Amino acid sequence: MNAGIWILLVLLAVAGVIGRRLHRYPGGWKYAFAPEHDAARRDLGTARDTLRDLKRSAQKELAGARASAEAAATAHRRRVREAEEHLAYLREPGRGGFRAEIDGLSLYEHVLAVNTDDWRGDLPLHDISVRSDHSPTAGHVYLVAPNGRQHLLTYPVADIGEEYVRRFVVDVHNAVSDAKAFQQERASLIRQAGADLRRIRSDTGERAEAELRLGEVTARQGNDIRIPRARQDLDAAQDRWHALTGHRPH
Repeated sequence: MNAGIWILLVLLAVAGVIGRRLHRYPGGWKYAFAPEHDAARRDLGTARDTLRDLKRSAQKELAGARASAEAAATAHRRRVREAEEHLAYLREPGRGGFRAEIDGLSLYEHVLAVNTDDWRGDLPLHDISVRSDHSPTAGHVYLVAPNGRQHLLTYPVADIGEEYVRRFVVDVHNAVSDAKAFQQERASLIRQAGADLRRIRSDTGERAEAELRLGEVTARQGNDIRIPRARQDLDAAQDRWHALTGHRPH
């Protein structure tokens, strides 16, 4: 950057400072800069600063109280929503999370989804059985549905290795065990989740405390005479400046 540009930037900065000073203290150069009017400028500036600082402090306090009340309300709603979702899941668990898959079979937390040429549907894990055997050329998976219907799926070794088929069947066995345990505990879990939801809904202590704090701050600020008094003091200082210069400052 050459010297000319630096000089231009300095001049612009100086012009900005001067313009702001003339705007804050209207009436001409001497009222804005002359030493004999220092006291008048200080009188007006102090009144402005006092009102500004009081308003900023009050706004900051009120904003903090509002933010706390909103955060407490949001946190309570989130806890209620999570408890509702957990209870809804226990009542209607659906498929649950995905676990593993093999051609034609997808294992989820609560169901085994079957998609073959002869049948499509979800088999509830807690009501099925599964086994496998293997020949030199293929792996065979046998499924028994809750209604007793049997399904046979064959996987040529050339397409899917025997080890992969065995591992999938082991995964299904383990998922069946987990699903049966879940079903045995489900009624108890639903009762506990319902009790937890009622407790969380009624646990509004933090929210109420934050709302009370907001109400206290709002009421106290509404009765605080410092800002109205500071505004009156600024009006008086502006009147004095107007009487001195013939111009009323903002």
